[in-house]
Amino acid sequence: MKLYVKNPIVLALFCVMAGMFMTVSFLETPMKFQVQGMTLPVALELGKLMFAISTNIQAILLILIVISMLMSRSVYTKVDFSIISILIFILLLEKFWMLPVLDERVDLLLSGKSLSPTPLHDYFIDAEITKAIMITAAIFFQFKKAI
Repeated sequence: MKLYVKNPIVLALFCVMAGMFMTVSFLETPMKFQVQGMTLPVALELGKLMFAISTNIQAILLILIVISMLMSRSVYTKVDFSIISILIFILLLEKFWMLPVLDERVDLLLSGKSLSPTPLHDYFIDAEITKAIMITAAIFFQFKKAI
């Protein structure tokens, strides 16, 4: 069975996105809390900064991916466009709802206020896991059997 890549630019952009996103979300984020001498306030501020930068880079990469997919749209299926739509939806939820609310909670915690637990952090983790699955699927679907 021979495979070919639908669009090497899209594949490369998805791979860059996967590497950057998974490093920040699943490696850097939990590890910063393990560093000796790093205080909770510093770790929380670093988290705010890293996720803000990460979501901006992801947005740029998704825009470039959509443009590249549209330029070679004949090789893409509804599944491909569904995956990219889900990724865009999740990123919009994170950028304009989840992260602003979580950032506000961090600011309140850092100012000394005690807060009751919220399920929003769990929703954010679920969104990140879903994004990881969708990006992995998108990479997989960049390959097509040769006819």
